[in-house]
Amino acid sequence: MNNKFKNIILKGVFAASLVFSFSACETTELEILDNPNGLTPSTADAELFINNIQVETGTYFENITEEGMEVTRLLHMFGPTYDNAYAASQFDATWTRAYGSILADIRALAPLAEEAQLYTHNGIASVLEAYIITSLVDYLGDIPYSQAIQGTDFPNPAVDDGASIYAAAITLLDAAITEFGRDEVSKPTNDLFYGGDEAKWIQLANTLKLKLLLQTRLVDASVAGQINALIATDDFIETSADDFQFRYSSIDANPDSRHPIFGRNFNVAADVADYMSNSYMAEMKDGKSVPDPRLNYYFYRQSLNFTTDVNENSCITLDAPDHFPTGTTFCDPGDGYWGRDHANSAGIPPDGGLRTTWGLYPIGGLYDDGGGAAIPGRAISIQGAGISPIMLSSYVDFMLAESALTLSTTGDARTYLEAGIRGSIDKVVNFAPDQVPAGSAPDAATIDAYVNEVLADYDAAGSDDAKLEIIVQEYFIALFGNGVEAYNTYRRTGKPGNLQPTLLAASGTYINSFLYPSELVDQNSSVSQKPDQTVRVFWAVGGPTLD
Repeated sequence: MNNKFKNIILKGVFAASLVFSFSACETTELEILDNPNGLTPSTADAELFINNIQVETGTYFENITEEGMEVTRLLHMFGPTYDNAYAASQFDATWTRAYGSILADIRALAPLAEEAQLYTHNGIASVLEAYIITSLVDYLGDIPYSQAIQGTDFPNPAVDDGASIYAAAITLLDAAITEFGRDEVSKPTNDLFYGGDEAKWIQLANTLKLKLLLQTRLVDASVAGQINALIATDDFIETSADDFQFRYSSIDANPDSRHPIFGRNFNVAADVADYMSNSYMAEMKDGKSVPDPRLNYYFYRQSLNFTTDVNENSCITLDAPDHFPTGTTFCDPGDGYWGRDHANSAGIPPDGGLRTTWGLYPIGGLYDDGGGAAIPGRAISIQGAGISPIMLSSYVDFMLAESALTLSTTGDARTYLEAGIRGSIDKVVNFAPDQVPAGSAPDAATIDAYVNEVLADYDAAGSDDAKLEIIVQEYFIALFGNGVEAYNTYRRTGKPGNLQPTLLAASGTYINSFLYPSELVDQNSSVSQKPDQTVRVFWAVGGPTLD
């Protein structure tokens, strides 16, 4: 890192520490302002590096999560087929951020932190490196790692197989736990995730190990015993206070610290940009005898009536495609919910002030109070002070439910299922509760009715496969905002099995992994582009057929 870049980061880091608000952080903004130059010569670079690594990790997650949401129908995908939905350049910025910023800074931080006895710094960096490298494997497959970020020794680093990178990530997580147990000189000045709480970082490390082990259950028969050993530690992310999430603020300045999705959808001078998934909204609205308690938090309706004007939505003159199974949502989800069907790539009509958009959770938009008012000109509640939900306590419960059902690991799948649903609902309804009109939040009876119906369906399911369908369906609802885990879970389980087909019958082949970024292929002579997107990541070999 050159001096010019360090100076830029120095200014950005202290600005970020004023801009971002982190509930888990023990260091107050006042304390940071009292002594902004309190870093000693031996710790200054380490502080800059760990702050930039954390900020860039939050941005990295937002770089990759939407594509995962789109291919799993949590969000609309344009398409019109899987073969042309995403160019090889789709993940160029993600690739550059991962290698050119995050991993490079981690390599630079390690010797500085070790020499200065800043072991928590290195522990945090190792946990985040494990997350970055395994999520790249999950999306892209085999990638350069062992030879990467090695200076001039390997100008064209070769790819490593995904299984070896997963193993390296487990080693990193174990090493991080060891680092958190060492007596350090000082903790990070402004740990943006956990405020220097090493116990919470250890919980996250164990949670990521659980995730990686479960992810490989199709190809590694030994994971059940390893998961049981983890469960015996009882040291995972267990409550929302432990959640691994990146928090944004409501400040629209330079830099803009609002949730990155907020700006393009809630700028008062512009129409909303994104389309919601018709089938996902319909599932939450009509999938049970009672609407999902999270529905009005996830989605905001700008209109309570679907259009009758073909210029605003051409699908109103069409019948559902013949390849859509009977009962599949098409065109109009009902009750004013206005999105798009999966892989509808038609042009954009004048519906920007009419279509349904993101709600209060997770991006800091508006709670749907049933008013049906257009976004432009509205006062937007918490102004984008949302979160990136990277790994939540409810996700842990759903993973443990799947593990208990499919691997017979410790615990009862039904109990974990209920905990996951209740944990997710509790997280959502307590997200900015002051922005919800009095009497509008779902009460205990409403939540119980929803949960009890799911559990009754689970009890009535005639097979473990049918039970897994219910677990994953509820997991998908809890995953709004996190396409990484949705994409992984779908490829691992093949569920939910009732996802809306692409609008065209000829959908192309499902994206089992994304094409390598152009930045990688064009600049590294050791890497050739994949033949297509049918190439499976190592943990999905022999897994379910997807569409």
